[in-house]
Amino acid sequence: MTNTCSKAVLLTSSAMLLLIPAALSAQQAPSTVPTPMTAASAQAPQSEGAMGDIIVTAQRRDESLSRTPVSVQIVGADALEKAQVRTQDDLRSVAPGLSIRSGVDANELNFAVRGQSKDPLTDTQPGVLPYFNEVPIGGGKVGASVFYDLQSVQLLKGPQGTLFGRSATGGAVLYTTAKPTNELSGNIGGSLGDYALRSVDGAINVPIVDNKVLLRVAAVYRERQGFQYNIFPGRGRVGDNQRYGGRASLAVNLGGFHNELVVDYLHTNGTPLNPVITGLIPFTGVGAPFVPATFLYAGVATPTARATGIATISAFTGGVIPPATVAAYYDAYFAPGTGHTAGGLTQELADQRARGPYVIDVDGKLSYRSDSAVVTNVSTLDLGEHTVLKNIIGLVTSVWNAPTDSDGTPFGLGNHYLQKILGGGIVDGSNGEHYREISEELQLQGTALSDRLNYTAGFYFSDERRRFHNLEPFFDILFGGQTQINSYILSDRSYAVYAQGTYKLNASGLAITGGLRYTIDEPHKQILADDSFRAANPMAAPAGYSYDQSSRYNKLSYQLGIQDQVSSNLLLYAVTRRAYKAGGYNGTVAPKVGSAQVAGDSYGAEKVSDVEVGVKFQGRVAGVPARLTLAGFNYWNENSQRLAFTLANGNPASLTVNIPKGTTYGVEFEGQIAPAPWLSLGAVLNYTHATYSATPVLVNGDSQIYDQVPDTPRASGSLFADITAPVTGNLSVLLHGDVYHQSTSYTTSRSAINDGATIFGYTIANFRVGVEDRRAHWTLTANLKNAFDKVYYTGGLATGEIFQLNVLVPAEPRTFSVDARFKF
Repeated sequence: MTNTCSKAVLLTSSAMLLLIPAALSAQQAPSTVPTPMTAASAQAPQSEGAMGDIIVTAQRRDESLSRTPVSVQIVGADALEKAQVRTQDDLRSVAPGLSIRSGVDANELNFAVRGQSKDPLTDTQPGVLPYFNEVPIGGGKVGASVFYDLQSVQLLKGPQGTLFGRSATGGAVLYTTAKPTNELSGNIGGSLGDYALRSVDGAINVPIVDNKVLLRVAAVYRERQGFQYNIFPGRGRVGDNQRYGGRASLAVNLGGFHNELVVDYLHTNGTPLNPVITGLIPFTGVGAPFVPATFLYAGVATPTARATGIATISAFTGGVIPPATVAAYYDAYFAPGTGHTAGGLTQELADQRARGPYVIDVDGKLSYRSDSAVVTNVSTLDLGEHTVLKNIIGLVTSVWNAPTDSDGTPFGLGNHYLQKILGGGIVDGSNGEHYREISEELQLQGTALSDRLNYTAGFYFSDERRRFHNLEPFFDILFGGQTQINSYILSDRSYAVYAQGTYKLNASGLAITGGLRYTIDEPHKQILADDSFRAANPMAAPAGYSYDQSSRYNKLSYQLGIQDQVSSNLLLYAVTRRAYKAGGYNGTVAPKVGSAQVAGDSYGAEKVSDVEVGVKFQGRVAGVPARLTLAGFNYWNENSQRLAFTLANGNPASLTVNIPKGTTYGVEFEGQIAPAPWLSLGAVLNYTHATYSATPVLVNGDSQIYDQVPDTPRASGSLFADITAPVTGNLSVLLHGDVYHQSTSYTTSRSAINDGATIFGYTIANFRVGVEDRRAHWTLTANLKNAFDKVYYTGGLATGEIFQLNVLVPAEPRTFSVDARFKF
């Protein structure tokens, strides 16, 4: 542990020594050099040092990026536009170090930072929590609603256990919407592109009462055809999507009182990019995989294959069905015209590899629909010259319907159906997910002790409720198979009190920061009447099971740091933190009381501690304006929450295990220079080494080894260049290019089932060329994403332990679009 920590510290300290001489000789003259990262606050200072300043809210107050003693990346509105960030999935190219992992399909996305993430098919809290105007939105599928009319996106790296609403072990992603302004103004833009892309979005500011009541209204509409084609009989194109939404922001300023209400709504529908089969785990009869799917779906291409399939079905049915009946059923299943590959599962894997991920062969009827709304209300009241009272109210709700084919084959090994719930009740016997969260946060912010102490203290409460109804058929070759219904409500109430302050030790910039947070989490699980397990035991739960479970977790988080503003250009800092993810329950597991060791549905809390040291520089290097950040970190994980599979009550089950120990260390660099007024160059580089101890973990009595951290490439980074070349007095040519690379990563914590669960490293490039008229306020651009048509994957589901197969979700192929925007 000491050795891994010292590696990160040594690398960072060495870089500090290289930067300090440059800082001490840095020139202080301000510059008007353009930057692709715009300010995150309307109150940003004009400039600092050699480049325009950037204001962030990483510590719940406006402060300079270059003087914030934690690792934070910010991407402003201009950079989001230049990089064509339209969805969560696009963020990886502008924020390396942030992995966006697809789960069951391309619509199920989760963030990962420094080895902290959330596995699919688990009901744990995210390791990296997204926020919308300071309100956490991590529990519902609502992230896509925010990607238009944004002011900035901030990525906070490291445990967030003291200042933010919910404790998060890996970091936070802060979406900040554009604010109303005191002028009648706005913008409108549209896009046309390949795959029948059509989109339009815009916003308008309306000052209702000068400087007192300000309104901003924004809206978006976007549609595009899919990138996949399903050759299964009766199917067709996959990946079509349509999205439309609106957002209203109302700001009221009355002397020392300010209130901002934001109401956001988004509707999406279409068919998600579906996972494809990418690997088969060899069946040995000992341990995983528990079901020999290649034997069940052996096919009829050869007499041996046919005999294998018939014999396996007979064994599964206990030999009670006459052999002739089994053979007739088996032959009918693989008959021509059924869409079932005659060569069986093994042949289907070979065929899929030959077709590539954009031509699929799956039997599931793919579609999705969601409606989500986020309401935030932020009020501030000046209590004097040095004190502000702040209140944050949030309401998040979403209704989600998303059937998908989770096995990626024309066979019914295991499909995943989610269909809509409206009004709290099931409609027409269909299935789905309904999420609702209410949160309240009250803060006191201010300065004291002759402005040497800057503090924030507060209280946080949230009430989260998720109703889930899932219909999942599996192993259809066993005379139609079985259908499992999971119907349950998961809820969680969270209470927290916290305080954090920074005290200046002297006038030159030396300061210490300390913070504490005490959190109470109360998870609760209720099994509903139509759940398969409860329907089979309607009167009462059998011994050792419970239809109504709850627990309570009390945790103390902390932060302690020291920072030194060596000069106006250079900041050195070191910080140590601790954060938790509360324990809870898996809804899709039979309600057996206990942990994964006995195939129970509960899991324990996860704890993460870290040390981070860093340097931030903003000034001139060899006369060139520059902004540079370097950080080294070391994490210690305890009881990490990860996905496991087993057979419980005769059915496949996904549950959560706690992995005892893990360590992660790494180095992160971010830099930007402006060699000329018309040129800006930047780079973000990350190295992350994440491991779990190879301590066996019991899963339903079976000893399993969890020895790798998913969603964590060892290396990732991006390079970008922006050129603004004047053509005439008003016209300028805009050129942008960026290249993103990441090394190999995995979708499973178990190297024993890596076959088909490996996302090999890839490099993609994006380009943008445009013309801007500054006087007429219009811009016309052409955009090329994934310019060299690289085939790569963004996530997947490692079900090899149960179904013998693993699947991956492909990323988008090369796309082209033309955008036009007018500002008034």
